[in-house]
Amino acid sequence: MDAEVKAEGEVNEGFNRLVAEIDRAVNLIERLRREKDSLEQTNRELQNRLEQQEQALSEIRTDRDRLEKLYQENASLIDNKEDIQRKIEAMLSRLDTVNVP
Repeated sequence: MDAEVKAEGEVNEGFNRLVAEIDRAVNLIERLRREKDSLEQTNRELQNRLEQQEQALSEIRTDRDRLEKLYQENASLIDNKEDIQRKIEAMLSRLDTVNVP
């Protein structure tokens, strides 16, 4: 009878260990699911931020290209202005020589 009680005690002890391990595994699974949900939420937020930043970057590049074009046009106008100014000065100088009595 002692052997039977001892065996029953060992079975109960093994069963209790098994239940404890199952509880630990279930808790771990629940914690991992919460972490997974949290990571998925963070991932969605980061994806949204990335899309917004890519859109902003695209708009900034468009603005940069537009400003570059304006700069080039203005630089060309400045160069042309200097040429025109030189030609006008040359004409005025020629006129001055003609108007001398």
